[in-house]
Amino acid sequence: MKADIVAGWEEELAQQFRAESPLFSVYVQKFIERKRALRLRENTIKSYEDYIKVHIGPKLGNIPIQELTLRDIEGFYEEYLKTHKVKSARKVNVVVSGAFREAIRDGVIQVNLADLDHLEFPKAEKFDGGTTYTAEEVSKLLKAAEEAGEPMRAAITIGVSYGLRRSEVLGLRWCDVDLEQMTMTISNTVVQNGDLLIEAEETKTADSHRTIALMQSTVDYFKELREKQLAAGLLLDKICAWPDGKPVRGDYITRTTPKLMKQCGLRVIRFHDLRHTAASLLAPHVQPKQLQKFLGHSDISTTFDVYTHLMDEQRKATAAAMNSILTNADTCSETCSETA
Repeated sequence: MKADIVAGWEEELAQQFRAESPLFSVYVQKFIERKRALRLRENTIKSYEDYIKVHIGPKLGNIPIQELTLRDIEGFYEEYLKTHKVKSARKVNVVVSGAFREAIRDGVIQVNLADLDHLEFPKAEKFDGGTTYTAEEVSKLLKAAEEAGEPMRAAITIGVSYGLRRSEVLGLRWCDVDLEQMTMTISNTVVQNGDLLIEAEETKTADSHRTIALMQSTVDYFKELREKQLAAGLLLDKICAWPDGKPVRGDYITRTTPKLMKQCGLRVIRFHDLRHTAASLLAPHVQPKQLQKFLGHSDISTTFDVYTHLMDEQRKATAAAMNSILTNADTCSETCSETA
């Protein structure tokens, strides 16, 4: 009897504790509100909300935050990683960890269970720069894009010639291009989140805001395209646009690119791999710092990490060149001493 009474008290206290402990979802929402107040990019906010709706909310949202354990969080990611990559899990963890930080600010908990000092993710596979095309394959693709017309001609031409991200291609405006000075400035992006197109006068990072010199062939094409848009009575806005001026959706570019590649007999790669193609073609001819600026990477280490295989080739070429110089120098020294 006494044991039953004690058990009843313990259950009553546990229920009271659960009633007083805020749900994890409360602090997830506080995290989102903080990010909105900091004026985070709207597309990033929308991505966070999608993670919450699809993954975080159903699994963790209704659990009192004080009842969550490290094993709960590890179990959540163990399940998530069965169908998603480590890179994606780390993005989700921005929200989960942020929610714990909000609870710490309120004094509800003391430890951030999603902090990477406590939580361990599997090692992500190293990205090797993606599948790329040779210069000959690029030439074939550009010809196919020209025959396909707009908007694919603009998308392919800009993407593979200048290594722009899809969002940068779709955001490029005529006001960003100076055909006299032969430059274009990457400062505007258009991203797709579900059915929503989000345009922002900003790039992925501060260093992604960059100015690139245009090739003469691109200038000639841009002049021709601008005349066509003006003749159609369009207001000069986006360079990559439908002939009637309607905006181009990112998923259209993603779906159509492989079809175009198949039509001209090329192996299929992603549209984003055109960016890697531009980098792979350029890397042997420029310094890493130049490649970093061209691609708009915020840190030179990113350029090295992503294109390690290209840098390895450069290092081998440098070693071979130095070996040749020193070998020739030794030969010259011996010859010179013999004839002195």
